[in-house]
Amino acid sequence: MKKVLFYMIILAVFATGCKKDEKSKSLDYSGSANVTIALRDSFRLPVSSDYDISYSSSDNMYVTVSSDGVVYGKNVGSADITMSNGFESITVRVDVDLFIEPTFEFGCAPSHIRALYGSPYQSGYNPDGILVYQYTANQGYSYACGEMDFFFDEGSYYESDVYIRPSVEFLLDNYLTDNFNHAYDVQDTISPDTIITVSIFRNKMDENIICGKRLALNQWNEILLFYFRAEENKVAKSLYIRPRSSKLRY
Repeated sequence: MKKVLFYMIILAVFATGCKKDEKSKSLDYSGSANVTIALRDSFRLPVSSDYDISYSSSDNMYVTVSSDGVVYGKNVGSADITMSNGFESITVRVDVDLFIEPTFEFGCAPSHIRALYGSPYQSGYNPDGILVYQYTANQGYSYACGEMDFFFDEGSYYESDVYIRPSVEFLLDNYLTDNFNHAYDVQDTISPDTIITVSIFRNKMDENIICGKRLALNQWNEILLFYFRAEENKVAKSLYIRPRSSKLRY
């Protein structure tokens, strides 16, 4: 009888130990099924498992993923990232944009811009208040866009400027072709000796959203894009009569 009781205790201890060592076969992912990042941005996939996780990309030309789940936007385009623990698998679509477009919610307050993009590099509050976001090696807006500015008139957002690296101009032209319709070109006289071309575009989804493209004429030789909402018969005034306080980098 004592032997039987002893073996029963041993079996109970063994069974309890097995339960403690039992692993869950589930793959837990807390992110979105579709993710958009800017060119050369990266992020870590929020996924966990009791088993080792493997990662793969459907197209390493556009999106790569490391062995520890860090996704990197290598080129403008899209790819599917698949995570697997040997029992379950999850696929996430990653789109790589040239840069994260400024919001078109014109009329919003500076607090809304901060909620969308975080703390700016520099800010000023006056009738020409500005929130400035700059790219650095470790943080900032995005690789292709060295700076993004939001302009406010009495606390109301009315324009965004973004400064694009000249090395990605061909990608910028693709962005404009995909999202805007070319409206017209005008000549802007910067000085008696300097005349530049300004190309004006209208957004394909909302023709009231205007985008202008011109050389920034600064030491970085960047391309300036400026966005605003068109008002009937006021486009020329908005573009050329109003003093542009956006030349922070000139």
